[in-house]
Amino acid sequence: MKKSKKVFIIYVIVMVFAVLLGGCKKDDFSEPIPDFKLENAIKINEDLSIIATLVDSFDEDYYRTDELLQMLSEEVFIFNSRNGEGSLLAEKVEELNGMVNVVIRFAGREAYATYNEAVFFIGTVEAARGSGLRLGKVLTDITNPEKTIDNDALETMKDSYILITNQHREIAPLTVETFGKISYVSEGIEPWHGRNSVRITESKDDLIYIIFK
Repeated sequence: MKKSKKVFIIYVIVMVFAVLLGGCKKDDFSEPIPDFKLENAIKINEDLSIIATLVDSFDEDYYRTDELLQMLSEEVFIFNSRNGEGSLLAEKVEELNGMVNVVIRFAGREAYATYNEAVFFIGTVEAARGSGLRLGKVLTDITNPEKTIDNDALETMKDSYILITNQHREIAPLTVETFGKISYVSEGIEPWHGRNSVRITESKDDLIYIIFK
């Protein structure tokens, strides 16, 4: 599938290292989520801002982290000049053991969707319905794979939050951390560290769904 233009810009920053690291699944769910990521990651904050971390291999023979941060900051400046001050913030570029984390903070879902040219909705189930997004999926209980719900059951979850995105098609494997407990997910999503995070591997669906509260 064609990568979005903005995701590709981050890849250009570290383009000499084309293969993403495929991290290992964590079996101890009580383990805290590490600050330095080994897989691409999205964190959803309570104010609905998003912190995105892109992970790749790194070799100082080609770039230094301060040079990468400068390149990223320039890209963020251009985006903010077109889409509003504060839409993006270049958080950091960090290197550890031959890997690099490129971290960007997005002010909200619109900034994330625009920058990555992606489908990205985060809000209440009721708001998702009002936006016209397709919700007709069978979702699985994150704690009990035998239990599922359909679209009609979402009527009782109007105040719950839902993440709908196609970013797994661009940067899987992908981990998602939320500010609330995750209850239901679509196909291809597995528990990660506790009830507030999941890992997306190879979902065949165009869109993935994560419900939490």
